[in-house]
Amino acid sequence: MRVFLSVLVLVTLLSCSKKEVRAPIPEENLPAELVKQGEQFYQTGDYENAFRAFGVVYYNYPSSREYIDAAIGMARTYGAMENYEKEFDILYTLLQGNLIPSKVPQIYTAIAEFYERSAGISEQVTGRGDEDYQTAISYYEKAISYPNSKDATAKSYAQYKIGTLYEKLGDIQKAIQAYQTTLNQYSGTEWALRAEQGIIDINERLRLQKEYEASGWFTADTTQTQTEESGTQELTPVNTPQSVDSTQHPE
Repeated sequence: MRVFLSVLVLVTLLSCSKKEVRAPIPEENLPAELVKQGEQFYQTGDYENAFRAFGVVYYNYPSSREYIDAAIGMARTYGAMENYEKEFDILYTLLQGNLIPSKVPQIYTAIAEFYERSAGISEQVTGRGDEDYQTAISYYEKAISYPNSKDATAKSYAQYKIGTLYEKLGDIQKAIQAYQTTLNQYSGTEWALRAEQGIIDINERLRLQKEYEASGWFTADTTQTQTEESGTQELTPVNTPQSVDSTQHPE
């Protein structure tokens, strides 16, 4: 019965994604195929079908290799549908019961994303989300420092995200440091490239700020007031790194 239901759901999902089923899928491959479909639906914003795909694996294949990926997918889908309580429950339960060390950084990053979204909601309601941003940073740091996994994808993503959160908090110096660490420790990854662009963008903003000040468009008092109101720090521009130390590797 479980196999029949799984195949039925998969056929329905493949039909929704306008793909043809050309051959029967062996049961041992069903969880992987369902998680793949779930990720595709999630990325396109089709959360209903993403929920269905992840749910089949989450509820029917708890001993499969894809179970944790399905659980994280379920949690993120709950978050996208604004059911934050269920999102956190799944992630917390997963963290407490997970027996696969290599997956721990992914769980930490998912929890960090939960707090990052919470901070965004707090900003809309109260105008402040600093505490949740700091909590998100702490979970990204846990993902990076977790010693029993060499998941460079999750760790490089976490390091990059720390930089983006420090930018949101207005701590430009720490943002630059986080981006630089991404470049140094995760050279060649997607997130290292994004970190390099992050440094370029910061430098450009600082350059424009100095041009405005030099032109007399803003007085020193005005610039200081705007800096205080925006929560950003006035810093000396830093140079974008010309080379990356390729001898350093992720933990």
